[in-house]
Amino acid sequence: MQATHQLRVRSDVRPAVRAAPRQRVVRQRVVRVRAGLEYEQLQGLKVVRASTGEEVELLSLWQPLPGSKTIIPFMTHFADLSSWELAQKLVKVMPTLEASSVEVFSVGLGTQANAQEFARIMRFPLDRLFADPDGVCYKALGFSPGFAPDLQISPYAKLVPMLAGIGSPGTLQEVIRGYVGDKEAKPVYEGSTPFDVLGTGYQRPMELATLRLFNMIGILPKWAELSPPNEELLVQQGGTVAFEGTDTMFRHDDSGILKYTDVDQLIRTVLQADVVVDAVTQPWAVDDGSVEVEVL
Repeated sequence: MQATHQLRVRSDVRPAVRAAPRQRVVRQRVVRVRAGLEYEQLQGLKVVRASTGEEVELLSLWQPLPGSKTIIPFMTHFADLSSWELAQKLVKVMPTLEASSVEVFSVGLGTQANAQEFARIMRFPLDRLFADPDGVCYKALGFSPGFAPDLQISPYAKLVPMLAGIGSPGTLQEVIRGYVGDKEAKPVYEGSTPFDVLGTGYQRPMELATLRLFNMIGILPKWAELSPPNEELLVQQGGTVAFEGTDTMFRHDDSGILKYTDVDQLIRTVLQADVVVDAVTQPWAVDDGSVEVEVL
């Protein structure tokens, strides 16, 4: 009798099926931020790179990520004492700011050629300097246009009353402060100087006035190379805006000649402030490390 062998298939065993490889979905993270007033005012406005002469949108120079910090000093024209003093202070503190991941983009009134000569004299980083030939950013932000903007006379004539404080609040007091000194301000010159006979650790009498005299001696022979072709900009005042993301965390408006931004106050505000930005983050399955910012 022939033996019969019956194969039994286990019901709990299924044929092996090769699974299709799992596809990795990589998508960009999108951050939507609500723009502050100053950011909105600057949208679409262009400046000129001092380094190349290229016209670029000012707000395209950085990514306004929540928590990122950007400072834009809007200096007066490149032949102005205010711009020279502000630039001298900025050059000293920019390494500290950039070491703290704070970006600085400085704008001045005039042409690319004006900006290049200014950068050469002041040893200002050329890649951080931009020119606004017609002051469009200044007008958009509402910075002071100076004395009697509607009066149809030479801007040079308008400078005379401004130096006396007319249409330029605080200028006369600032000039006097340069001569008499300021116990609340830091010394102008570092290291050992002849001013030490008057004491140390504060701005001594005549110290700031001496700096301004040296600056004026530097400006006058270079006036034609530094001053803007658009003479209306000679009396236009500037200011400084600092952003965290797109939110304004610091703003200073120059009230008049020599009334530029207090750089020490600017640094304290930017490095210590904690501004909450109204932002909505849209998460994705996989973050590829890149971020796109959409300004509402």
